[in-house]
Amino acid sequence: MDQNMNLLTRRRFVELLMATGVVAVGSATLGGCAQGGDAGQKGDAAKDEADAGAQAEASIVVDAKGNEFAIPDSVERIAITCNGGTTHEVAIFGAADKIVAQPSMKKFPQLLKMYPQFNNVVNAGSFDDLNIEALVATEPDVALVGVSSDKGNAQIAEVGIPTYVMLIGWAAIDTLKQEFLNVGKILGNEEKAQRLVDHWNATLGDLEKKVAKIPAGDRKKVYYLSGADITKANTGDWGRTWIDAIGADFAVPETDLNGDVTVEKALEWDPDIIVVQGGSNLDELYGAEQVQDLKAIKNKQVFSIPIGGFWWDRPSPEATLGFLWLAQTVYPEYMGDIDLAAETKDFFKEFYGYDLSDDEYVSFF
Repeated sequence: MDQNMNLLTRRRFVELLMATGVVAVGSATLGGCAQGGDAGQKGDAAKDEADAGAQAEASIVVDAKGNEFAIPDSVERIAITCNGGTTHEVAIFGAADKIVAQPSMKKFPQLLKMYPQFNNVVNAGSFDDLNIEALVATEPDVALVGVSSDKGNAQIAEVGIPTYVMLIGWAAIDTLKQEFLNVGKILGNEEKAQRLVDHWNATLGDLEKKVAKIPAGDRKKVYYLSGADITKANTGDWGRTWIDAIGADFAVPETDLNGDVTVEKALEWDPDIIVVQGGSNLDELYGAEQVQDLKAIKNKQVFSIPIGGFWWDRPSPEATLGFLWLAQTVYPEYMGDIDLAAETKDFFKEFYGYDLSDDEYVSFF
């Protein structure tokens, strides 16, 4: 069923229901009630209609595509067809056991340690590459899907499953916080969602104060790579937001954001620091002959980005830890009072409900 049709059906139902109530009141009035009573009952009916309308509006959230999504009356079975931290949001808001289908989480061993039930969840594919029959067989009440997979999303909507579109990698800080609130509302845990937003506001607010103390002359240029290849620049919006928030300069100029990256360009940009997505072999980068003149290579300023419950360089509930890690990595002299281990353990305890050990924390790096 189309989402908008679902929404219109609910609204129309409310309208028809209240219209029936008004007719019933009118019939009773014609049967002999005084004029004043008629006015009073009409007033009550109008109030009931307004209350019903407000209730219908309260059950609507707007997704990453700008679609109005009518929250089902019961959300007990959830299908997920994207990564991008969606599973982590659902888990944090207390609905991990409601996930009946999702892509494999094997890339996130810490997540599987905290939620071993994810090992047994049906994998019905992801994004546009779906096994729609397997997905339907899990009988989900709602599907959480990615903003980049219109084809796959349409398949799910066509079989009548309500779909809410997630931001995944296309989030900005403010839109991600709004998504937390929306998903918390869908899952009936608005209090936890607000706590998560409050955490983001407090963490990034404190970081902003620290960044403000960095002299302009000390700003570093950071080059963000998707792999251990100097030409694999990650130029997405989130990466630029991430680097800007810690008071550093994004190494790739605006004029080159959509163009091919060459070794020659990277040498020209000559970043102070290089950060590489987790799981990459930094020895390959350090050993590449063509990059030996780069400042970051000569000064041993190449770092692998941690992977906690999720990648710390991408939008997710725990991405605040990625901001703190990057700030401390780029500006250790200005961020010495950040206790990243304590911040990480506090986050995992408060939001995942998990006591992270020292060894587990070390394994993120």
